[in-house]
Amino acid sequence: MKAVTLNAYGTPDVLEVTEQPMPVPAPHEVIVKVQAVGVNYADLLIRQGVYPFIPQFPAVLPGEISGIITQTGSEVQHLQAGQRVTGHAPAGYATYAAIPAAGITILPDQVAPAAGLLTHSLTAQHLLEQTSGYRSVVITAAAGGVGSQAVQLAKIKGIPQIIALTGSEAKQEYVRSLGATHAINYRETDWLKQLADIAGPQGVDLILDATGGDTPAQLASVLAVHGTLIVYGNSSGQPTTINPQELIMKSARVIGSTVYNIPPAQRQQWSQYLVDLIATGQLLAQINSYPFTDAARAHSDMANRRNTGRTVLSFPE
Repeated sequence: MKAVTLNAYGTPDVLEVTEQPMPVPAPHEVIVKVQAVGVNYADLLIRQGVYPFIPQFPAVLPGEISGIITQTGSEVQHLQAGQRVTGHAPAGYATYAAIPAAGITILPDQVAPAAGLLTHSLTAQHLLEQTSGYRSVVITAAAGGVGSQAVQLAKIKGIPQIIALTGSEAKQEYVRSLGATHAINYRETDWLKQLADIAGPQGVDLILDATGGDTPAQLASVLAVHGTLIVYGNSSGQPTTINPQELIMKSARVIGSTVYNIPPAQRQQWSQYLVDLIATGQLLAQINSYPFTDAARAHSDMANRRNTGRTVLSFPE
């Protein structure tokens, strides 16, 4: 089978399409014929060595996949060959991948392989559920994979004020189409003043930040009393800094978050909820599709913020 492998950490050029042996399922695993691989920002960090998830080289890049079960392990009773599924595979950038059966979500026929990749929507759901009773939310990188899902889910949850930060006028229009009540271009020099004017003296209840660096410190200035700022990414590549004094006077808090720490039972419950939203057309994703052999270009485009929405590697039928 073909797989995207790397022999060392580095730039997208280290990704190479090679021939690899077919995986064999362990007792509690299934083998999936992969139809789509979701390119997530975490994949870029794994490739760079920021997330040291590679036990040894050469290695097939881990990843989120969707496809069709072709084989089940001896202890798997609730799944069978032919079912359409999605999940995270330790060696996912491949034409066939082994996945632990406990982490599988079944996809209905009306959900396309690319639409069934759930990491971005799960991340957004997780972020929005980490506090309650909020009436306003700020979402950075709002036109990206997680951000665009967070905007839609915030609207579905009935949040009255959804403030989206993006990097261009075109992306501002996109996030408004998803349900953002306000859209700000963070490349404008007065973006923080624009945000403060929208937030008003009461401030913002919840802020979701994917950029890190000095952005959280700036965003903290518009937090409401008892507000929450969640840092879930670091696309800036710079250390995140916060002035504790901003938090003390407001009894506010800053927390970190990752989708990988969602408890399994909660993950399954939210996955089913999100699949239902996708199947009924309530939760959409703009798909940027690349041939599987173009993994390096997909990584490069994501790193340079060339895409809006979801980046996916697709396989020919």
